Amino acid sequence: MVEWFVHDRLYRILDIELEFTAKTSFRIGAGREVVPSSPIDLQVLRIRMGELDAPYIPGSSLKGVFRSTAEYIAKSSGISNVCMAGEGCRRNYNKQLEIAVRNYNINEIKRILNNYCLICKLYGSGSFASHITFSDAYPKRDIPVGVKTGIAIDRRSGTVKRRALFTVEFVQPGAKFYGKISLKNNPNYAVGLLAYILDLINSGLIKIGGFKSRGFGTFNIKTTNISGLIFSDEGVRNLMDLNVLEPLDEMDEKVDISDVKGDYSKFLERFKMVWDSYVRKVTKK
Repeated sequence: MVEWFVHDRLYRILDIELEFTAKTSFRIGAGREVVPSSPIDLQVLRIRMGELDAPYIPGSSLKGVFRSTAEYIAKSSGISNVCMAGEGCRRNYNKQLEIAVRNYNINEIKRILNNYCLICKLYGSGSFASHITFSDAYPKRDIPVGVKTGIAIDRRSGTVKRRALFTVEFVQPGAKFYGKISLKNNPNYAVGLLAYILDLINSGLIKIGGFKSRGFGTFNIKTTNISGLIFSDEGVRNLMDLNVLEPLDEMDEKVDISDVKGDYSKFLERFKMVWDSYVRKVTKK
């Protein structure tokens, strides 16, 4: 088995292309007064696309949602050694890791990284790079936006603050965005964990963007394509040319993909079973 969490060798890359459809209004804000001449107080984040200033979903926002949901699932499954937002591993191991890297002590680097919790191994921690990367998600056409007026409430008195009227811009339901998640050296059980995260977002329990408590941020995410490359001593093979994806470590299990290559939902479903098995091994259930 391999030490997949060390960035010294490439074993596999899986690219998952996704279509994000907003089921409710949502907003990812650009802060106050980004355009001083705009009458809108809280504008949505935009990017210039040709002649359009189009709203988009930053990869950093998606990574934050997926990471926090991965922590939520792992802890809810009974896995105790999971730190929140990488703080535990950052506090306990990052200084040691920096010294080992400076000294180019490969064995010490591997020993330290092996102590990181699963979520930090996958999503990174401070100076330790992530094994999961998220592209920005862009629209393919103009996206309709709306504006609503809000009122700020004083939390102490429960009354409306003076001069508390503000305008908020949001993306309307039905907007579609397209992005990609790249998995570098992820074991099969980590792919299963990702599949569970997609399920929770599609169920509406996990939302994207701000104003979640006001009903914003519900999405449906559809997998539009899965591709990948597998690297070994035998050479480089295309993921879809394989019938079985072999395990990467002693906690992992092989996944038969021979009959689900064209059905991406069923493809990801196979990996969820490996995550379930991983949880049983880790928690001794």
